[in-house]
Amino acid sequence: MLLKDNQIFLEIELGNRDDVLHLISQKAQELGITDDQEQLLADLTSRENTYSTAFQEGIAIPHAKSAAVKRAALIFIKMKEKIDWKSPDQFKVQNIFAILVPNVEAGTRHLQILSALAGQLMEEEFQERLATIQTKEDVLELLNSVEREVV
Repeated sequence: MLLKDNQIFLEIELGNRDDVLHLISQKAQELGITDDQEQLLADLTSRENTYSTAFQEGIAIPHAKSAAVKRAALIFIKMKEKIDWKSPDQFKVQNIFAILVPNVEAGTRHLQILSALAGQLMEEEFQERLATIQTKEDVLELLNSVEREVV
């Protein structure tokens, strides 16, 4: 599974996008998704500096194809309040779907996950359910549809 309950973080209070990227890399290290937190952080930051991953108002999909990633995984973060994501569109973000993929799966797995997630995020019902998430079980249930498309 790409997303497990220990990869879901709710009601997080951080100040900005860079703090979130740091949290993602830190949690990835703690969860055994990476053994090189600093390299993962550098890869996430590089991607953001190339083009913002703020998908739309309220949602960001930071992602990294990295030699530092040992297995494909999702990390979901719901912020307590919206934060500035430094996007050209000035989007404020509250829901973050981090996609972490090893370099060897960059051309396939990464695109499958990103495509499935982006497709779901375009659906009004998915967005409405996302807005009401309160528990880890809510997140897992919501993302089952993404998981099925990728497997």
